[in-house]
Amino acid sequence: MKKIELNEIRRKTSAGEYILDPTEKYIIDIEKEMEFQEAILMAFQIMGAPPALKNYRAWLFENGFNVDMPNPTNEFVAPYYGIKPLWKTEYSQGIVVKVENEDDYFIVMECSSKNKGYKHSKVILTLGGCL
Repeated sequence: MKKIELNEIRRKTSAGEYILDPTEKYIIDIEKEMEFQEAILMAFQIMGAPPALKNYRAWLFENGFNVDMPNPTNEFVAPYYGIKPLWKTEYSQGIVVKVENEDDYFIVMECSSKNKGYKHSKVILTLGGCL
């Protein structure tokens, strides 16, 4: 398992390339991440959400989850952890990360460079974790 900070920029990428590797088992310290994640969500309210958010909503719909009140479960996302992305498009990829010292999983969306103002942002979409 590899501990990461989502707001850390580790390397430059070429257009369309993602920084996070969905086959890597990432762990995060959720308490350290919350302040930055709340700032990103405020930016969504002020500047508008990136087009990549449509990818998450499409994934929720395709997998039978509530789009208005997202409710993915740990049981559903755990098999993706360190194996493959939940989705991967030209706008975003969704990966599963685990909370350090807990059995809770979170869905993180990494935006591609096609998302003006949000390129390579890594956003926790399930701030309360998965159910």
